Amino acid sequence: MENEIQENNIKVYDDRVEVVYTSGGVGCLLTSGITMTLAALFILFYIVPDSNIVRAFIGIIIGVIGLLFFGTMLLKVLRAVLTGKAVYTVQDGYFKGKNKAVRIEEITDMKWAGSSLKYLAIKTTNNKTIKLSSYNLVPEEKVDQVINDYVIPYANPEFKENWIKRMGNRGA
Repeated sequence: MENEIQENNIKVYDDRVEVVYTSGGVGCLLTSGITMTLAALFILFYIVPDSNIVRAFIGIIIGVIGLLFFGTMLLKVLRAVLTGKAVYTVQDGYFKGKNKAVRIEEITDMKWAGSSLKYLAIKTTNNKTIKLSSYNLVPEEKVDQVINDYVIPYANPEFKENWIKRMGNRGA
């Protein structure tokens, strides 16, 4: 199997193309997630018990919200990291994420969505919306490049038209 690495995040093989995360990027993301989760735990278990009622109430609110937000994000990213380096794969006529896959011919539209964890919202010919998360592990530009080079040539005309409209000069 021939392996050619292009621009750090894109691996081209004979039978597939993968968008992969880099060790530096995942290290920064995990470090910040762990730090913020520990900060929320610090607030809840160290600051709140020794505080007056108002300060404790505010500390509980901040700590619980921080723990839920950063703890959940940290667990999702850890799960993604432990399941392999490829975030997106184009193989055998399918565009695949970590957990789901969709036939390229069935895609009618695709766009980036999400605020804290970015994902691709893919609309199919049978009006289903499939979400493939990037877990913020790979840059959108690299994924867009793979879509332009390896998905658009095999896509149906409706998807090509929607992609070119959305991407403007960057598309196809």
